[in-house]
Amino acid sequence: MAEVAAVCLSEKRRVRKTKQDSVLLIENFGIEGDAHAGPGPRQISILSELSLARMEAEGISTCAGCCGENIDVGGAGELHTLLPGVKLKLGDSAVVRITEIGKNNSDGHADNVIKGNIFPLEGVFAEVLHGGAVKPGDTIEVLRDPGYSAGVLTVSDSASRGDYSDLSGPALIELLHSNGFLTARYAVVPDEEPEISAKLIKWCDDGFLDVVFTTGGTGFSVRDVTPEATGMVCDRNVPGIPEMIRQKSSGIVNSAWLSRAVAGIRKKTLVINLPGSEKAAVECAEFALAVIDHGLEILRGDVTNCGQ
Repeated sequence: MAEVAAVCLSEKRRVRKTKQDSVLLIENFGIEGDAHAGPGPRQISILSELSLARMEAEGISTCAGCCGENIDVGGAGELHTLLPGVKLKLGDSAVVRITEIGKNNSDGHADNVIKGNIFPLEGVFAEVLHGGAVKPGDTIEVLRDPGYSAGVLTVSDSASRGDYSDLSGPALIELLHSNGFLTARYAVVPDEEPEISAKLIKWCDDGFLDVVFTTGGTGFSVRDVTPEATGMVCDRNVPGIPEMIRQKSSGIVNSAWLSRAVAGIRKKTLVINLPGSEKAAVECAEFALAVIDHGLEILRGDVTNCGQ
């Protein structure tokens, strides 16, 4: 579960921020007393402790606020894969909406704050929708408003290299949006089992997502390892979903029976493999969306008795 690890502010811009016992978020302004507060899309800045750990792995000594961020977050897999528009509730009352991921560091100003500053790559900017006090230990959750939250993970060597633009991922995001889902995360990874598994773990374990759809890597190629990566991280299998998808897809194309896609549950998140082509991914996602609502209710704890 994600929580606030530290809160920081500074009276000047382009300096490290100082750790505080608590801060006050003010609607459409930012943090009281912080130099970066004011109307606009960059009212507060947020960074994951996972990002700070990456800097530590490079031999850079870090501390709260060292990258110029207001809020450090612990227990969140990857803040920088959250999409602009996602709303986060911090503590009892504060609500912020993500506006930007990262920032331009062409003039090197971020490195003047700390050498090797990771914020330009993985930092998050947000605007304050509802104010309130925020302190270390406060829980952080994604606001679903009021439906379910989803992540889309495209698995493709070519797309991850930039050889071509991913088509399946954006098509799935559009489909999910039209079905009332909040698409909170999106990323592209190569067909590497460790990278797929690591991404699924990070996305499932912070409680931000109800369901993750992967697209790609479900066939017979030696590089198709998405089912293996999914099975490795899931606590429980859900065989009925891929069986149903194969059955329905076979009415469209016989090769559907060759799909090795799986589905499973990690903690409270459902993971469903989809094929890699845009058309097939959307068709199969539509089949899954028609049946998963009740399962997501149970996983999230909205329903405790299936008989009711």
